[in-house]
Amino acid sequence: MTAAPEPRTRLAQYIERRIAALALEYAEVCRRADISDETLGKIRKGMKARGSTYLKLERALEWEQGSIAAILEGGEPTLRADSERSDDPGWPTEGEPGLARELALAQRLLTATIREMHLTPAEADEVWRRVRLELEATHRSPGSGNETNDRNSRAV
Repeated sequence: MTAAPEPRTRLAQYIERRIAALALEYAEVCRRADISDETLGKIRKGMKARGSTYLKLERALEWEQGSIAAILEGGEPTLRADSERSDDPGWPTEGEPGLARELALAQRLLTATIREMHLTPAEADEVWRRVRLELEATHRSPGSGNETNDRNSRAV
């Protein structure tokens, strides 16, 4: 297990991940937040910014107000209700309500687990990817149960 990064370094990592998840250019983030590219660059390097700048950045990244403070305190950001969930391109469609519920529950459980285990953003992404694939495989073959378990039981 790796040590947790310094809070502003951790924030910078989360911001980078969110920008990538939204598939935004840095210039677009600056435009959305009404901040300069210099200010965004400083935040991305782990430097402190004003509270008003953090509020603007939260809006630009489609996070709820207070998400940056939560990240700095070791927590997780919260997506705005009107967010397109662009941080997860594999998010289920409306036609998959069972899967959507299971993924939402898994995400809440994993958030607490990730925080408790002090996983890095990369480790957290990998855990979430594996859980999502497992749940999706289960929903693709409802008659046979979990494909991974079926494969493993045949291999024994």
